[in-house]
Amino acid sequence: MKIQSNEMMLEWEPTRLIIAGYTGKDQEAVQRHIDELKELGIPAPPRVPMIYDLSPELMQVTDEITVVQNHSSGEAEAVLMDIDGAWYLGLGSDHTDRVLEANSIQKSKQVCLKPVSPQVWPLDAIRAYWDEIEMESWIIDGGVHHLYQRGTLGSFLNPDELLHILRERDYVSEGMAVFCGTLPLHSGTFLFGDTFLATLRDPRTGNKIQLTYHIKQLKDAEEA
Repeated sequence: MKIQSNEMMLEWEPTRLIIAGYTGKDQEAVQRHIDELKELGIPAPPRVPMIYDLSPELMQVTDEITVVQNHSSGEAEAVLMDIDGAWYLGLGSDHTDRVLEANSIQKSKQVCLKPVSPQVWPLDAIRAYWDEIEMESWIIDGGVHHLYQRGTLGSFLNPDELLHILRERDYVSEGMAVFCGTLPLHSGTFLFGDTFLATLRDPRTGNKIQLTYHIKQLKDAEEA
């Protein structure tokens, strides 16, 4: 895939894709999120953070994904990328099948592409003020924008802490990509639409990374 970093175009394919879940610094907030998901039929994790090891081919720079029916949705996530030995920060969506999620979280993630932004920032450029980086997402349905998530990366473990955990659990590989966790839902429940929009914003420079993709729905052949 081709990814832009400042004035440099990077050619890169991830060798490993890790989705980290329940990565919040505030463990009370993490528990509230777990309780929120349990009310939606999603089982509680056996440990936190949870680490989901997925096929790296799922991660793509794309403006459209295809899913079965209208019961999947995205989640904005900061994405760490190890490109030629240097770490970069991008924006991705952990698009997930919400019906399948009630039975298997990992399978519900594995069946959906993981769109990522075509732009990244060198991690070192923002590492000192990681907590200040703003992240938002919207569900767009029929042209109507619904605010879905809003917060800062200060809600999550910082990159060094998260990578330390991954290293302890033997998940670190050269050329890997790591989705760092997602924000609570502004709506309090899953929303579904035809387009997902997310942004990362650097409040010190005003620079912004944007991710937008259309969600194409297929009919379920097993339903009448």
